[in-house]
Amino acid sequence: MRHFLSVAICVIVSLALLALSVRYVSGFWFFSTAHSLQLHLSAACILALLFALFLRRHILPLGLLFVSVLFLAHGLWMTHELVQVGPSPAPDAPVFRLMSINILMNNFENAQAIRDAILQSGADVVNVMEAAPLRPELAALSEVYPYRIGCGEMTSECDLMVLSRTPLSSSTIVTLSNVFEERMMLTQVSFQGQPIHVAAIHTTKPYFDNFQTTELTNAARVLGRVKGPLLLSGDFNASSLAPNVRQFLRWTALRTAPWEPATWPDWAGWFGVPIDHVYVRPPVRIKSLQRLPDTLGSNHYGLIADVTIDLP
Repeated sequence: MRHFLSVAICVIVSLALLALSVRYVSGFWFFSTAHSLQLHLSAACILALLFALFLRRHILPLGLLFVSVLFLAHGLWMTHELVQVGPSPAPDAPVFRLMSINILMNNFENAQAIRDAILQSGADVVNVMEAAPLRPELAALSEVYPYRIGCGEMTSECDLMVLSRTPLSSSTIVTLSNVFEERMMLTQVSFQGQPIHVAAIHTTKPYFDNFQTTELTNAARVLGRVKGPLLLSGDFNASSLAPNVRQFLRWTALRTAPWEPATWPDWAGWFGVPIDHVYVRPPVRIKSLQRLPDTLGSNHYGLIADVTIDLP
């Protein structure tokens, strides 16, 4: 029985490692979810193989353990490869606050709590995904955030929405694929007299054929034409480890915070996956990135980012 269990573990681990290894030869969409989970899967494989070695010492689990450690090490390295570089913002630097949250399209019973969380966030701009439950709360939100894109402002649907304390200019709505419409917004606000481009995005899930990669490619084309400070947030349905997300970051010169908090699924807590992101392009710099303490009925945690701009 111990031999059988050890072999069974090695077979399952081999399949998981095979899925992870595809990233090194192809960007095939079928394995995209596994690639977002590289740290989680690698760690799980290591634990499983340690148990297999406990059951029966053999070269097969030992060899698979070595490969799993390599995958884990590479995953850790990748989390830092596209991190913003440069000195930390000065403690007294003026801060621009962004809130980004996917509230879940059928989360109507928590609409008032979400409204209150937004109003109490102190955010200068709020990007909301699946915003339909907030439609009845728009009047209350407009008292603090009188400027808006989405939910009837430049859009036909109430899905993606941008709220702002200050006027928005040069606003654009983009449909990234034929799966969902109006799931990218690009606008401009003024911060300390400096214009800053703010973008919101919500991409399709990675296991819907190749649509997510198409959407990220189209988004990169749009953002590639944007000059100056850029702040992007949204639900990417993939971690920054996914090959298509990493390619998107390279194309746009956007960078991540040194640490991205897990945002999904809600029940996994800090052991979840960071699929909601805040990305910046210099001279914008993330000073702090925090997860909201409560999901407010969503299956995602929202994010609060304080950013600064390095002025010349």
